[in-house]
Amino acid sequence: MDNEAIRQKSLSKAKRLGYPVNSHLPLLGDIKIERSLEEFVDRMLCLYTCVACSYGLPKKIGWAWLAQEGLLEKVTTGESLYLREKDPDAGEKYKTHVETIWAMTWIASLQDELEFDKTCTNEMVSMFPNLKASASSEAFRSKCQLRELDEVVPKIDLAYCLHWAVGYESLNKAEIPKKPKRIRPYIIVNRRLALEWLVCDDPWDEVHLDT
Repeated sequence: MDNEAIRQKSLSKAKRLGYPVNSHLPLLGDIKIERSLEEFVDRMLCLYTCVACSYGLPKKIGWAWLAQEGLLEKVTTGESLYLREKDPDAGEKYKTHVETIWAMTWIASLQDELEFDKTCTNEMVSMFPNLKASASSEAFRSKCQLRELDEVVPKIDLAYCLHWAVGYESLNKAEIPKKPKRIRPYIIVNRRLALEWLVCDDPWDEVHLDT
């Protein structure tokens, strides 16, 4: 895989989207997919349940659904606290993870769009099991397939470059151009989290997102 060519495409895309670029950022090293399909889908479903609860699904229903699907051992400590009503303030954080889920649906080949000038679509919820109706995750799992590494790496590289850009702008209090219209910085960061977790062996809450 030609990481230099991938980087040049990332920088060109970043410029086209109106972001500053840094040609001296380190290239990505050797990357491989570190998660099995089962592990990836488990993580996506646990996070999706928290996101659903942050938008109004009763937490006891979310927790019961995870128990039904044998996923209670897969939730993080933070997710467990939130769903068991021990961290009520975490709801706002989980709302932002709707974009993490969108990136995960792309990685799992459930949909074909992960562009960094567009937010997720309203149709995303229809891709997932109906938690309120206690629907099984079996049919959902059967539709998931991890994308090939050569599809994923360019997205990781672009997310890395854009993450650096928004950090640079924030640090330098740079004036943000009105056009082209941008997605919010947290969307870049959360999508990058999903992509980076796929290719690392760190726990979900400890993924390194350095720029």
